[in-house]
Amino acid sequence: MNVQKELNCVNRKINIAITRITNPYGHPNILAEFIAGQLKNRVSFRKAMKKAIELTEQADTKGIQVQIAGRLDGKEIARAEWIRDNLILSSRTQTGY
Repeated sequence: MNVQKELNCVNRKINIAITRITNPYGHPNILAEFIAGQLKNRVSFRKAMKKAIELTEQADTKGIQVQIAGRLDGKEIARAEWIRDNLILSSRTQTGY
């Protein structure tokens, strides 16, 4: 694939730097692309959310909250579903110890 022709920059010089991400599922943008790809492949949205949480647990993150909104499972009424895991208490959280 010729990148210069794809970007319509035949007369310009292009420098591309490729960096390896050591822990890809620790980055939220990469995780969102993963979930979007799963939904495009017609995977159940609950399965995609649980798989995303499983991948972030392997990436040693402190916590995750995933929310998917829209016409889930092809229903006529749109809704939002969310799931969270391993969230740490913040300073705003009221604890009654």
